[in-house]
This record gives sequence, C-alpha cells and structure tokens, in this order.
Amino acid sequence: MLTEDVVFYSIATTILFIYVVYLIWEYSAKDVPLYIKILTFISWMLTFSIVLVLPIDIANSTKQLNEEQQQETMGNIKILWRIMYWGNFFLAWQNLYLYRLVLPFFQDYESSGDFDIRGKIRYSLKKNLTIYGVGTVIIVGLAIYLLIKDNFDSAHVEGVLIGVSNFFGLLLVVILLGQGLVAIPKLYYREHKEEEVLEQCYQQAVLLDEQRTEKTYELEDICRTLQLLQNEYSDSEFSRYLMIILQRIPQEFQKTIRQTLQKYNASNIPDKYKPLNLEVLASIHKYVKCLMFDLQRIQTKLNIVNQKALKFERKDLADDETQFETKWSKMIYKISIIWNLKLRKYYCVILAITYALLSLFILFCEMITFVAKTNKNLNPYYLLLSSINRYYLTELVLLLPLLYMMFCTYYGLFAMKISGLISFNKHHHTDAASLMFGSINFARVSFPLCFNFIQITEILEDQATSFSETVGNLAESLFVQSYKTILPLMLLIMCFFNLFNIGDKLMRTIGLGQYAQQERISGMSLEGKKIIEKEREQRKKNNLNESNSQIVFQELQIMPKSKIQDEEETQRKNSNQGIRNFDQILSI
Repeated sequence: MLTEDVVFYSIATTILFIYVVYLIWEYSAKDVPLYIKILTFISWMLTFSIVLVLPIDIANSTKQLNEEQQQETMGNIKILWRIMYWGNFFLAWQNLYLYRLVLPFFQDYESSGDFDIRGKIRYSLKKNLTIYGVGTVIIVGLAIYLLIKDNFDSAHVEGVLIGVSNFFGLLLVVILLGQGLVAIPKLYYREHKEEEVLEQCYQQAVLLDEQRTEKTYELEDICRTLQLLQNEYSDSEFSRYLMIILQRIPQEFQKTIRQTLQKYNASNIPDKYKPLNLEVLASIHKYVKCLMFDLQRIQTKLNIVNQKALKFERKDLADDETQFETKWSKMIYKISIIWNLKLRKYYCVILAITYALLSLFILFCEMITFVAKTNKNLNPYYLLLSSINRYYLTELVLLLPLLYMMFCTYYGLFAMKISGLISFNKHHHTDAASLMFGSINFARVSFPLCFNFIQITEILEDQATSFSETVGNLAESLFVQSYKTILPLMLLIMCFFNLFNIGDKLMRTIGLGQYAQQERISGMSLEGKKIIEKEREQRKKNNLNESNSQIVFQELQIMPKSKIQDEEETQRKNSNQGIRNFDQILSI
C-alpha cells in the first residue's frame, strides 16, 4: 500500500473507531450486557470499514500505473477484505438467509424470557434448530446439483453460493436504499418549515400519548394477572419466578393495582396461563420485558418531542434576557435563538437540496445500468471517473457517493420500529436484541452494497479487484440476469412508493399502521399541544429535567385509573370532543 493510503486509512479508522464507540454508548441501554456491546462494536467496525477500503481498492485497480505497486497494494487489501468478510460471516452472515451464526444466536438469547442461562441457550437453539436444518439441506442440495449438473469444481461452487447469498442481500439493499434516497432529503426539507415542524411535534405527541396509554392498559392487565397468579401459587415453586417478573414493574403501580384486586379472583386469570409452568412463565417474563422497554422508549421519545417543540415555541422569549444572570448565558441564549429561528432553516434547505441531488444522481446511475447496458457513455459516474487521472482524487470521488449510499441504506435500519421486537432509540434506550438485529443486517447488506456500487460505476470493465477476488464475482450468481433487470426497477418502485408515502397509507388501510415508517396524522394539533403542556407541568412539579429520562422512568410512579372508570369517562368525552382524552394515565 502507498504510504499516503496507509496514513489516510489509519486516520479514518481512528475516527471510525471513536464514532462507533459513541454510537454504541448513545444507543445501547444501561442494562445491555458488556459482551453484547463488544460483539456489536466488532460487527459495526467490520461493516463500516468497507467505506474506507473499497475506494482504495477500485482506485488501485484502475488508476495505479505502477504495476509492482498495484500488486503489492492488492495483496494488502486482500487481507483486509478477508478479515472483514469472514469476520462478518462468522458473526452475522446468514448464507441464503438461512444459515445462522453468532449474532442471531445472541439476539434470540437476549430476547428470551427464561430465568437462567441454560434456559436462554435452550430457547435460542430451539428457535433456530429448524432454520439450521433447512439451511443445511438447501446449501448441500444446491452444491450437489451444481457439481453434477454443470460439472463445477468445489471452488466454483463456493463462488456461486456466495453470489446467491449476495443476491438476496441485494434485495434488502434495494428496499432500504429506496427508502433512504427519498426519506433523507424529505426529512431535511420538512425540517426547514418551522410551523410544520411544530405541527408535527404536536401530532407525534398525540400518537405517543395514545401508545403510552395502550401500553399502560396492557401493563395493568398483566400486573393484575401476575398478582392473581402469585396469590394462587403462593406456596408453589412458581412464586419465586413470579416475584422476579413483578420486580420489573414499578412498586407504586403494583400497589395501585393491588388496591382493586379484591374485585377479581382466580377465574379472571386468562386460560392461556393455565396450567402454569416454566414455559408459560418464560413467555410472561418476555412479554413484561418488552412492555416495560416500550414504555421507556415512548416516554423518551415524548421527552424529545417536548424539547423539540419548546425550541420553536420560544419566539416570544427572544428579547427576554432577564432570566439570565451572566453575559455568557445571555450570549449562548441569543445564539440559540438566531440559530433556531433564522439560520437553521437555511441549513436544512441546503442539506435537503444536496441530498436530493445525490439521490437523483445515484438513482439515474442505477437506471442507466438497466436501460443502456452496453453504452457506458450514458453513465455520468463512469464519465466522471474516466476523466480523472489523479489517484487520490479518484478515491475521493468514489468515497462520497459510497458514503451517501451507506448512509441511506443504514438509515432505513435505524428508522425501523416494530413494537416489542425492534427499535433503535437514542439516549440509551436500545435493547440488546435490537442491537443484535442491527448488527446482523448491517453485515447482511454491506457486501451486496459493494457489489451494487461497483455495478453503477462501470469503470472496472475486466480489471480484477481485491474485493472480487476475495468475495467472489456477482457474475457467478445464478440470478445475475435477474439482478440487472429487476433490481433497478425495484429501486425505482421503492423510491416512488416512499416519495408519495404509498407504503404507509397501505399499511394503515389494512390495519398495520404500527409498522408505518412515518407516523403522521392531521387534525390533532390542539390535543397534542395540551399533552405537551401537561408533560411540562408534570416535570416542573416533580422538579425533573430532560437529561435524566432513564432515571425518571426507573423511578416511575404510574397512577392509572380503573380501566372500567377510564373507559366510561372516555366514552363520555368522545361524545363531546370526537377524540380520546387520556388524562392522568401516566404520572411522571
């Protein structure tokens, strides 16, 4: 490798190291085990390092005139590719999406509701056992078919299997990239409109408040069931496990539920919990874990929405400097006012335009590979790279679009929210299972994304790269023709769907609104403003600030009404207001 490449790679790796450490610290919950954080760090470093290595690899293959230096650099890069590819394969890759390894095992291990290590291991193995068997049968069957039918040798069979697995990864890349290319420019364009941002904060507050209330009802039901089970099995071995589950629920909430427990008896215990055994207890434990974590997530998001709305409601306070004692505090306040009310919208517009142009450029290059397969001169990216003679300028021109493509692809994974299963949340509110899910899918899309990026550059022609020699050539895939024709069209369709929110509208139409990416509704701004004001009053009353949301929730004192009383009050208010009003459901 050239000395300049070594210096660049060392500096970039150091920056990446610090950034990955920050991401894990910012996202992972406090109770996530250390070994999960270490596995996540290793996986993310291996995955994100691709953006540093691929531009050097392509530039070396196309722009390096010194053949001896080119071969030396290729040899060094091959070592990096082997470390990244086989490291990801061992940790997370699922060949043909069936063969599961380290991270998928720990994802199921951490999501288990069992009470001991042996039970968690048994749960994870049991859940994956079928997939292990089916994956092995398919892989062995495909290998035998290739050896017999096409007279392939073992080396070709390995290349085809890698190509097939990468093809399925490309499908996921298209879905995520199609979302990110549209969602990111839209996000920043929407952020520059202050009134719409404030309106959206109020709308999100209504949705979050309803989600919080629904989760509180679910917690009320399961807490009452657990207390009934505890009374029923007070002298049984199950009592110890019931106590472990109840410890996850705030004591004040338990006291409130216990006050109304005399109205219920053992006949009110749901049939699915009869007869009680360790498997049933494990399922209850898993359900309570998810429920409490969802409530944490919702409360944190509501705090963030509250803080965001506060910034845009301070216009009337711009000249109020009496609340500050020092000149520095006044200056900082003035700068924040100027930024939020004047400069921020221009910053968002510039970013929106920049990202929109990058998205159009990448989408056009993707479509050109489909429309004009034999005429590379129609590809602007190919023409740009061909016109550059400088080695390091080529690396830069390769780096920026690749970085944006990775940003768009991973944005879809970070934005994915499936209640009780997957949720990436800042401020230390991402659980272990979600971290493992992210690590698995980051690894799953990283190398197919490299294949896709090489495809749209079209500059390599017949030159070999360290990447293609190490990982295998996509041309060996059984589905290469389908890739060249179907996937660019799929990307265009995905972009169209996301541009007009067709997917979200379809999800809500069929009753799956919780899986929609953009939770936006209209006509609830006034209700949302009341909810945010109520949240602020509660926080002032308890003398709490926004920075300790984790402690706030751990010391949560939930004072729910009886569900029957609340439903009667809701029906009465609905007749007058036409909208549910959830007052005093969750007191923080």
